[in-house]
Amino acid sequence: MQQRLQRSRGGTPFVRIIVKILLVFLVILFSFFFIEKIDFPSPKKEIIKDVTDKIIKLR
Repeated sequence: MQQRLQRSRGGTPFVRIIVKILLVFLVILFSFFFIEKIDFPSPKKEIIKDVTDKIIKLR
């Protein structure tokens, strides 16, 4: 019976964990950067509404 050739995996497990953590960190950084660039809609004027009467009714 012939033994199978075992190929070595690239790097040690510790190095692979560090690389994965760095990749996740970079993805999070880029996602924050791109989300910041998106212009979400916001109200054009300030909303002023008296809600004190409704607050009193809730109590």
